[in-house]
Amino acid sequence: MRYRTIALYAPAAAALLALTMSTGTAQAATGTFFYHEQPGDLERSLTNPADNVCFNLGNGGGPISNQTNRVANVYFASNCSGGIFGFFNPGDNGTLPEYHSVKFTEFPP
Repeated sequence: MRYRTIALYAPAAAALLALTMSTGTAQAATGTFFYHEQPGDLERSLTNPADNVCFNLGNGGGPISNQTNRVANVYFASNCSGGIFGFFNPGDNGTLPEYHSVKFTEFPP
């Protein structure tokens, strides 16, 4: 009788496992995003940042290097508000006079 109970639940458990695996988990960029914080021109970094999550960068300004496999959407304001100030494709380097937050996406805005 015990084996019948297991046999009845096994297909349901397999279906549930397949369903949870197909929904996937949150994606993340692979690599490191480098930026500078002012005053002092201190280099900071984010390693393997999650996709579609806003990261506040403090009082950022100066060089940016996106060494991730995602697009870095850089915002002038904190909390990724006020519109995108600039975006950096994977491998791009550049400079912005001031920035305060960043969000990583698979595609440009």
